[in-house]
Amino acid sequence: MKRERLWIKKLPSRELLYTFILEGGFTPLISQILINKGFQEVSSAYRFLFPQLTDLGSPFEIPGMLEAVKRLSVSLERGEALGIYGDSDVDGIVGSYILYDFLKKITGIPPLVIIPDKNKEGYGFHSKFLPIFKERGVKLIITVDVGISAVETVNTAKMLGMEVIITDHHEIRQKPETYIVSGKLTPTDSPFHYLCGAGVALALIRGLRSYLYQRGFFKEMKPPSLREYLELVALATLADMVPLVGENRIITYFGFRDLSEPSHPLLKELIQSLNLKLPLSEEDLHFKIIPRLNACGRLGKGELLFNLLAKDDQAVEGEAVKILEDIYGERQLLEGEIWEKIDRETNSMAHHRVILGVFEGIPRAMLGLLANRLKRKYERPVLLVSLENGLAYGSGRSPEGIDLLDLLWPYRELFLELGGHKKAFGFQILRENLKTLEKILRDLPLEDSTQEPALYVEAETTVAELLLEENLSIIREFPPYGIGHEPPLLALKGFQVKSCEYLKEKHTKFLLRDGAKELYALYFNQICPESIHLLAGYPYINNYSQRLEIKVEDVKL
Repeated sequence: MKRERLWIKKLPSRELLYTFILEGGFTPLISQILINKGFQEVSSAYRFLFPQLTDLGSPFEIPGMLEAVKRLSVSLERGEALGIYGDSDVDGIVGSYILYDFLKKITGIPPLVIIPDKNKEGYGFHSKFLPIFKERGVKLIITVDVGISAVETVNTAKMLGMEVIITDHHEIRQKPETYIVSGKLTPTDSPFHYLCGAGVALALIRGLRSYLYQRGFFKEMKPPSLREYLELVALATLADMVPLVGENRIITYFGFRDLSEPSHPLLKELIQSLNLKLPLSEEDLHFKIIPRLNACGRLGKGELLFNLLAKDDQAVEGEAVKILEDIYGERQLLEGEIWEKIDRETNSMAHHRVILGVFEGIPRAMLGLLANRLKRKYERPVLLVSLENGLAYGSGRSPEGIDLLDLLWPYRELFLELGGHKKAFGFQILRENLKTLEKILRDLPLEDSTQEPALYVEAETTVAELLLEENLSIIREFPPYGIGHEPPLLALKGFQVKSCEYLKEKHTKFLLRDGAKELYALYFNQICPESIHLLAGYPYINNYSQRLEIKVEDVKL
């Protein structure tokens, strides 16, 4: 058994609680959960629980959108060749694909798409690829999920006679002088602020489609439907771990549900080949579908995934899924070998406030994945570095409550490249500067705590109350979960343990009874006696039984 943790019960305002119960028609349990999630108005809670596609805001609320759309429209009118430069993770590949697919449908001409191998090139909008666009007669390049700080590359493109539209969602530290579309240009409370790269690309498509419609572009053709893109953009949004608020909530709500009957042939084949039970569960997405899509970028084969997405129905059947499965197996094997070495050599750093792991020749596209594993293991900020020819390529990961990128930003002159998100970022630094970086990390103003974090309980309930249909019907609407929309942590009381079973000698499965009502509670990686009287855990719908169960976080004996 692990050591006891402090439980802190969140207490909502009594007046607000009554408002949600009496005016909103929510049960006391659901009212507490919603208020503790931050909802102050019944109307906003309803919009979150039951979103409509019409809730999507006007993309022209994003600064620079109209200018970018007008420039893209001019290219379409002139018949100019278009280029797309995308990042090689799932977010960048999906965003590049939907933009490519939309432009191909409305013009009949496929844009030139380049998705560099991150293992060879590193992250970024690199000027070495501009001559390829130039040779193909491209006049306008659109980046996807990359380029927000690429001042030199944008200037080089201009000198070569090409213009650039940057679509990106990374933190803006240094803006190029060009067309820029980014949710980060909107206030933090804007529904667009946390869009991922594919989400920004979808916003650009929506803006372009609306603008072209108003100008009579679709007089002789039906405007392409955008609904089919939601399943892919939802996967990209979940894979990139951006907050599931605003537009992201709407995209993932519908995209998650659309995946039970996917439009894209590659997703159809992948789901069938994995023998996944419908409707899909969140575990299916996070542990089966997304890792297989992500594996291509991890192994420097992002362009291959793009090509699989861009093929027609006949070309996809069978063969594409086998390719994905082979790449995924290769990635698992490689990751296992590398992780064994990293895990062994970082054990001595467990007491460090920031873990700095420096290794030779780790594939760059796998740095983020491995850094995230270290962060989860030590629950501390992590910088993982791969040394290549005098240069150090790195990936940083921050746990909840720490913005390591912001803390390092005052020292940005030490880096050759530095940028990304609050919780995930990349960097490049000279090998000889690593000692200086190590000293900076030691002196960063971080709280050094080895205590187990407290559990903040959204509501206290019983098994019988939790299983009321009016509560179950709302709980079914919550998924998918993610950053900014975590599953509610509930404290269960007043139950009897009907049975206690140990699975694989490391998990505990309780059957809890409350009168005539029963539910299962699973305590992963813990062997626990049945003499418990309180339980804190997260409710979820079992995909096979379609019954509510509890994923246990802690117990009181």
